[in-house]
Amino acid sequence: MPKGNWKTLALLGCVAAVATLLLILSLVSIVNLPLTGWAGLPPLAGLLVLTLVASRFTVSVTNGDGISQSEKSIADAFIFLAAMMYAVEPDGGVGPAVVLAAIVGFVSSWKNSDRRITVFTTGAAIISTYAAVSLYALLVKFFFIGSNSTGQSLPLEPLLLPLCALALVQYFLSTIATSAFIAFDSGKTRLTLSRESLVWTSITEVGSAASAALFYFALYSGSIPFIFLGILIIGLVHLLYRFDEQRVAEVRRSEKEKVRHIQEMADLHMNTIESLAIAIDAKDQTTHGHVRRTQIYATEMGRLLTVSESEIQALVAGALLHDIGKLAVPEYILNKPGKLTESEFAKMKIHPTVGGDILKRVNFPYPVEDIVRYHHEKWDGTGYPKGLKALGIPLVARIISVVDFYDATRCDRPYRKGMTREDSLTLLRKMSGSSFDPRIVEVFIKHVEEFDNLIATQDIREQCTAESNEDENGARPDAGLASETLGSPDNTLGFRSITEAQREVFALHEIAQTIGSSLNLLDTVSLVSSKLRAIVPFDTCIIYLVDEKSGKAAAAHVAGENAEAFARRRVSIGDGITGWVIANARSMCNASPELDLVGLPEEITKTIKGVLVSPLVREDGAFGAITLYSKSRISYTSEHVRLLESVSQHASSALNNALTFEKTKESAMTDPLTQLPNARAFYMMLEQRIAEGQRLNKESLAVISMDVDDFKKINDSYGHAVGDRVLASIATVIKKELRQMDILARYAGDEFVAIMPMASTTMANMIIERVRSAVEAQKYSVRTGKTVEIGISIGVACFPIDGETTEQLFTAAARNMQNDKHARKLVPTLSGTSNGAHMENFT
Repeated sequence: MPKGNWKTLALLGCVAAVATLLLILSLVSIVNLPLTGWAGLPPLAGLLVLTLVASRFTVSVTNGDGISQSEKSIADAFIFLAAMMYAVEPDGGVGPAVVLAAIVGFVSSWKNSDRRITVFTTGAAIISTYAAVSLYALLVKFFFIGSNSTGQSLPLEPLLLPLCALALVQYFLSTIATSAFIAFDSGKTRLTLSRESLVWTSITEVGSAASAALFYFALYSGSIPFIFLGILIIGLVHLLYRFDEQRVAEVRRSEKEKVRHIQEMADLHMNTIESLAIAIDAKDQTTHGHVRRTQIYATEMGRLLTVSESEIQALVAGALLHDIGKLAVPEYILNKPGKLTESEFAKMKIHPTVGGDILKRVNFPYPVEDIVRYHHEKWDGTGYPKGLKALGIPLVARIISVVDFYDATRCDRPYRKGMTREDSLTLLRKMSGSSFDPRIVEVFIKHVEEFDNLIATQDIREQCTAESNEDENGARPDAGLASETLGSPDNTLGFRSITEAQREVFALHEIAQTIGSSLNLLDTVSLVSSKLRAIVPFDTCIIYLVDEKSGKAAAAHVAGENAEAFARRRVSIGDGITGWVIANARSMCNASPELDLVGLPEEITKTIKGVLVSPLVREDGAFGAITLYSKSRISYTSEHVRLLESVSQHASSALNNALTFEKTKESAMTDPLTQLPNARAFYMMLEQRIAEGQRLNKESLAVISMDVDDFKKINDSYGHAVGDRVLASIATVIKKELRQMDILARYAGDEFVAIMPMASTTMANMIIERVRSAVEAQKYSVRTGKTVEIGISIGVACFPIDGETTEQLFTAAARNMQNDKHARKLVPTLSGTSNGAHMENFT
C-alpha cells in the first residue's frame, strides 16, 4: 500500500461509521410506515424490486486515462421517486430513499475487486442521499406553503425545483466523492475525470430525474402512459451511453495501437543508430560489445547522478554515436601503433567536430550533440576541440568520457593489449582531476562491479581478465591520442571529406544497382557518364566503343564541354592515349593531353590540362574506354584512378550486354546477305508508317513489291553462291534508284519490297520504271568473262487508295506485281525469248 494511504483509510472509516448510523435511522423510519396508502410499505416494496433490477445498468465515471473511478446507475430514478413520495409525508421522511441509495451503491460497486471501494461507494451514496433528500424536503416545505396537511400527495409543479436540487446534490456528493477517494488512494494529488464520462453521467442523472418526475406524475394523476415514457427515457439514455462506450473503446484501442507503433518506430530508430555505431566502431577494430557496455555504464551513471530523463536518453544514443566523426579519419590513423604524428593527430582531432556537425542536422530532442562534440574535452582545459574546462563541459559528455575510456582500456586493440580492471581503475584515478571529473570518477569506481553484473556474459568476456599485461609495442593505452597541443584543425575540410566519401559510396552503389537495368546502349552510356560525375571530376567525358567493322573506337556518348567536336572522333587502336589504353587494356592518367587531342581545334586543346582514361574490358580484351578531360585539374590522383576503374568494371559488363543485345536485335531484323531489313522489320516499319499516315489525315504512302524474273535459272546454272552475289548486287542497284527516305527490304528469296513515304501513285509509278530500267540495264557477273541480264517484275499499291492496313497494301502490291509478271511473259523479246535472265558470253 502506497505511503499516505492511512489517510484514505481514516476517511473510509469515518464515512462507513456515519453511513451505518444513517442507514439504521432510515431502516427504523421505514418500520413506522403504514401498510396502506400512497406512502406505505407496499409501494416501497415495489421500488425495492425495481431498484435491484435497475442497479445493474450503470454508467462509468472514468479518469483521463480511461480507468473507471465510480459508477452511476439508472436506478437513481427510483431513489428520486422515493424522495418525492415519502420525504414530505408525516410518516415518511428520508428513510426510503436512503435505503434504496444504499442498495444502488452496493450493487453497482460490487463488481470492483477492492472492497474498500464498495464500502466507500455505498457509504457515500447513503450520506449524499440523506443530505440531498433532507434538502429536498426543506425546499418543498418552503415553496409549497401549507405542506401536506391533508394527507394527499402533492402536485408535480412545486416539486420540480427541489427535484433538480436533489439530483444535483446527490450527484456531486456521491459520484465526485467516490472518484476523489479512488484517485487519492492510488497516490494522485488531484482528481482528473474524462470529459465524456462527466457528460454521460450528467445526462444519466438528468434522465433519472426526468423519469422520476414522469413516474410521480403518472401516480399522481393516474396517467399510466407516463410510466412507460419515463422508462423509455432512462432506457434510451443507457443505450446511447453503451453505443458511445463502444465508440470510445475503439478510439482508445486505436490510440493504444498508435502508441505501440510509435514505440516500435522508436525502437527501430535506436536499433538503426546502434547498427550505424557498430559500423563506425569497426573502423578502429572496436567490437559490438564495447557499444553495449558503454551504453550500460553511461545510463547507470546517469541514474546515480540523478540526471534528467532527457539526459538519460542522450546518454543512450550518445554512447552509440560518440565516435561517428571517425568516418572522417583514415583507418591507418585509427589503428596506428604508438603515438600519432602531429599531422595525424590534427586529423584525429577533427572527429568530435565532424560528429557534432552531423548530429546537429539530425536535431535530436535531447543533448546527444553535446556528447559527441565535447567527449574529448578534459577537466583541466587541455582537451579538444574547444578547450572547455571543469563544469563548462556538459555533464553528459563528462560521463561518456569516463566510461568510454575505462572500457577502451579494458579491451584488446590491434596496437595494444587490454588492461585488467585494477590497472584500468588505477589509471582512471591517476587522470582524475586532470582529464576527468573527480566526482564522476569516484562514483564510477564505487559502482563498477555492480555495472559489470548487468553486462551480458559474451560482452564482459571481451574485457581483459589477466593479472597484468604489457603493451606489445610499449604504446600507451590511449595510443593514437598524442599529447602534443596543436592548433585547431580544419573542421570544414574534415566534414567535407565525410560528405565526399558518402557521395562516392552512394554513387558507386547506385551505379552497381542501376547500370545494368537497361539493355539500351544509349541509355546505358548516358547513365554511366551522369553517375560518374558525382565521384570523379571532369569537364568532358567520352565513352568510346570499338566498331568491329572499321576497327576504330568511336565516341558512343559525350557529356560536358565541346560535345559536338568530340562526338565526331574516331580513334585508331594504339593511337594517342585512348588508343593506347584500349590496345593495352590498362588505365593511364596525367600524360600530356595533347597526345590524345590530335585533329581537334586549338581553342579546345589549349584549355585541357588533365586526362584520365580507363579501359572497358571483357573476356577477349578491351572493347572501349572511358576518357575524362579536365580544364582545371593538371593531375588526377590515384584515388580518382581507382574510382574510375571501379566504374569501368561495372560499366564494361553492362555495355557488353547492351552491345550484344543491339547485335542480336539487329540480326533479328536484318537480312545477313543484303544487309537490308528483313520481312519482320518490313512489317514493323510499314505498320508504323501507316499509323503516321492516319494521324496526318491520310497522307499518301506507296508499297512496292518486286520479284526477280526466272532467278531459279541462275541458281541452277551457276550455284547458290553466285545467286547470292547477284541478289546482293540487285539490292544495291535498287537502293540507288530509290529516294533517301524510302525503305528497301528483302522479303524472301528473290523478292524485295519497298516503302515510299509521301509518294503519290504517279511518283511511285515513275520510280518503279526507273528501278526496272536500272536493274535490267545492269550486267551481273556470274563467271569470269560471263555476265547475265536480269528482268524484274514490279507492283505498287498506294495508301489509302488500295488499302488502309498492312495486309491490304502488301496484298495489293503483290497482286499487281504478279499481274506485271504475267503481262511481261506474254510480250516477246526481239530475240524471240521471254523476259527473264539472259545469259551472254561477253564481259
